[in-house]
Amino acid sequence: MTYQCYTSRASLRSTMIGGLFISPDGTRHLIPDRLLNQAELLEKSCLLRLSYSFCTIEIAGKCLDIIFEDVSSGKLGAVQAASLPQSVPGEQLWVTNIVTIARTTESISLSGHGCSDA
Repeated sequence: MTYQCYTSRASLRSTMIGGLFISPDGTRHLIPDRLLNQAELLEKSCLLRLSYSFCTIEIAGKCLDIIFEDVSSGKLGAVQAASLPQSVPGEQLWVTNIVTIARTTESISLSGHGCSDA
């Protein structure tokens, strides 16, 4: 069984106006592209830091280059965290964790604070 941790906006065939973040329990939150201030790809493509006007979202995983390219062009798709199975090839994109940090440096849920439920 293949599990998709990232779906590009083009593949979604949707008129989304921002990135869609999906929590492990299936809760979905949309953050508009216009709120993104900066995107950084760190730790040899294993950490993606997205700085929004109200929070920072850190995405941990493997081979996050594709997500970085999409967010840099203003076309972030849907990102979903999943535990890393033992059979994932070395060069395959995988998202293991999504953490949201409020501007006050405390962790928050994606609900509220400028996010909308999708």
